[in-house]
Amino acid sequence: MRMLMGLLVAAALGWGCQAAGDRAPAKAQLDCNATYVACGCGCCGGAEPEVKCLSCANGDDLQALIQKDQEAKKDPQCAVMGCSPGTKYVYCDANPQ
Repeated sequence: MRMLMGLLVAAALGWGCQAAGDRAPAKAQLDCNATYVACGCGCCGGAEPEVKCLSCANGDDLQALIQKDQEAKKDPQCAVMGCSPGTKYVYCDANPQ
């Protein structure tokens, strides 16, 4: 009976159990068909952006580049920087040209 009581107490306290929130979050799956044109302070109209390849196989993170570009838009220096032709990021191993 004592053994059973000990097990019930341990179960009630959650010993040896792991809640779903305790697990490390899974990394989001890459969308290897996605593309993005980064412009920093702004893209110039009529200019073709430079194409830079990302590798889906190597796990290159387009979302990190998007975040960095969006942060750059907030820079107060953008008011005097002007526009740029931009950079188009493409997963070249998933989207052969």
